[in-house]
Amino acid sequence: MVKIKKKIYKYLVYISLILISFSIKISSHKLCAFILWLNIRKLKVIKSNSNSPKKILVFPKSNGTEDLIEAFKGKKSNIIFFLLPRSFLKKIFSHYFDKSYKKDYFTKITKLKDIYKKNSYINFLTLTFNYIDHFIKLDGFISFNIFYYAEKHLENVCKNLNKKFIILHKESAFNHSEEKIAPILYKNNNDKSLSYKISVYSESQKRILINSKIVNKKQIIVNGTPRSDYAFKLRKVTPKGKVIVFYLIEYNRTATVFLNNKKKSWKKLYNQTLKFIFEFAKNNPNIQIILKGKTGAHNKHQFDVDTLPNNCVFVDGGTGHSLLKNASVVVAFNSTIVFETMASNRNLIIPNFNNENKIEKKILLKIENKKYLVNSKKQFFEKIKFYLNLRYKNRKLSNDDFKTLKYFLGNTNGTSGLKIRQFLNRTIK
Repeated sequence: MVKIKKKIYKYLVYISLILISFSIKISSHKLCAFILWLNIRKLKVIKSNSNSPKKILVFPKSNGTEDLIEAFKGKKSNIIFFLLPRSFLKKIFSHYFDKSYKKDYFTKITKLKDIYKKNSYINFLTLTFNYIDHFIKLDGFISFNIFYYAEKHLENVCKNLNKKFIILHKESAFNHSEEKIAPILYKNNNDKSLSYKISVYSESQKRILINSKIVNKKQIIVNGTPRSDYAFKLRKVTPKGKVIVFYLIEYNRTATVFLNNKKKSWKKLYNQTLKFIFEFAKNNPNIQIILKGKTGAHNKHQFDVDTLPNNCVFVDGGTGHSLLKNASVVVAFNSTIVFETMASNRNLIIPNFNNENKIEKKILLKIENKKYLVNSKKQFFEKIKFYLNLRYKNRKLSNDDFKTLKYFLGNTNGTSGLKIRQFLNRTIK
């Protein structure tokens, strides 16, 4: 039944996107508004306790939506959150701009003919969202990145409509190279933000944005990473059974998130780690091993089903932090899940078989505590066995881990959700 509902929903979205294109071609903002309204859904997991709640439209994005849900989990709000798939804004954007402008972090428009297109795009959205108020009176909008190309110009739309455009900026884990280049890239390739308020995870992100001259100090506030609150709650939960979770290495990614043409392959490290994991699995059939893939980077067809050990299972899609609950051992590399593992008090192993931590340190996320690194297969197996036989104990955060979590997550005690709730209640009043 669930699969059927998903198929029906995908079909309805497909038809709606066709109708959106038609509405733009005939310059009918009213038809466009009606179609968008039909596709707006209430975020039901967040409950409201107000007789006259504020209404916020959210453009959902992986991890961003999870931040909201975690922040309001078990709490009632004076805000009702609604969702509109980002594909609708992208479809409208595509009518006005060619693919050269469909690039996040590069949203500045300088050519005269394209400035005209930008103004036409803003005008159409202004008329459209103004008419949506006939169906649902919106008090503001939430996006999860200040530099999403299709959402960037909603800042102007909200100014026109006297509504609040809020960014819950979900970027924080930058390596040394990214931190160095980000302020320059932001400044040169993006206009100043007209957002009403911007929430960021960490002081480092606040510093980068302010140094880029894209935002001012009054716009921006540090609230930490709400979804990492869940990890802190796990500190009091003892994992059930003996489970190893390997968050698969994204082996062919850009050296930085900004330089799309410069690739760095971690294929060798990926293959080594996977080989060792499979060897351990075959020699320890009583241990459950979960291979967590990242959508767009991994899929089940990458594994030979005939040689995949019976005690290994591949999991694709969705956020991976829920798998931390019953993880006795976590294997991860150069990913924010490393920080959530620290926060959850789970036993962490970071593969370093080719001395990556030293040779490639400028493009790796800096980890203060080097005890997590394993440099050989022998050391890898020894640590896994040690951790699997270790009795669970809720340990206090080490000074090194505290520094790491504060720097990358802006969250050292699981209170970021509270801060986000307070921030949104103050902002939307």
